[in-house]
Amino acid sequence: MFFILSKIIDFLFSPLNWIITLFILTLISKNEIRKKKFLKLGVFSLLFFTNPFISNLSLLLIPSTENYITLTQNKKADIALVLGGMISYDDSKNQVTFNGNVNRITKAVELYKNKKVKTIFISGGSGSVTYSEKREASLLKNYLIKYFNIPKKDILIENKSNNTYENAKFTNEILKKEKLNKKKIILITSNTHYYRAQKCFEKQDLKTYIIKDTRKKTREKWLPKNLFLPQSDILFNWDNLLHEWIGIITYKCMGYI
Repeated sequence: MFFILSKIIDFLFSPLNWIITLFILTLISKNEIRKKKFLKLGVFSLLFFTNPFISNLSLLLIPSTENYITLTQNKKADIALVLGGMISYDDSKNQVTFNGNVNRITKAVELYKNKKVKTIFISGGSGSVTYSEKREASLLKNYLIKYFNIPKKDILIENKSNNTYENAKFTNEILKKEKLNKKKIILITSNTHYYRAQKCFEKQDLKTYIIKDTRKKTREKWLPKNLFLPQSDILFNWDNLLHEWIGIITYKCMGYI
């Protein structure tokens, strides 16, 4: 029930759906005054939700994360814990399709190949209403074995969870069973998701670390194109931001974090 409700909320709180609705109302409205109001509001919403500067400012509203770690040649971890939400299943081709969160798994592979971690742990059940039997962690495990030649013994999975709370709960149960819950664990998820995810794991008495980004900041984000020019992909950034704000509020109310 919680899973279905979250999907409905994501749909209702998507700026793209708001914009489409406003333009549809502009087309079907017979009242000229309302028609102009819907059109103005639609254009304003489109410009607002595609502006990269406003989007970047909104990121500051997400609470900062804790327990950072910088990995070096002499400072390594034990487990790269990857949270799902990066694939969808294509029934016509019987294969998985990666979305914009694919960097979660590629980062884990990079850490493993560079010998910064010994084990990759993937947590994620089915993110699909129609293909609930297709478990993301299981599909990703097979993908890593087949295409990256990672040994089966170095991959652990949890494939029952449908949300971040369950990620933490079920993962902790497995790690305790395997006596790995006291190991040094690197948490890998999306930037906007780190706070809620890490707090969920803390609630389960599982300490995780986030890799400190040591890359030098560039002037790229201060170029005019990244301040004023509309960018279509920013719309989907807002989907993630709104999803996270709602998630943080909901999880705090339910005592998950």
